[in-house]
Amino acid sequence: MDLFWSGLAQRASEHTRIERRSQFSKVHETAIQDIEMEKTIN
Repeated sequence: MDLFWSGLAQRASEHTRIERRSQFSKVHETAIQDIEMEKTIN
């Protein structure tokens, strides 16, 4: 039973980490797009 819960907790933390990373890369992409837009406008 303990093994089950530790496996579940590990999977949950892994998922959170992946989620956070994808959110970060989305923010990063948006920032890059903003910079590109500024370059084209100016």
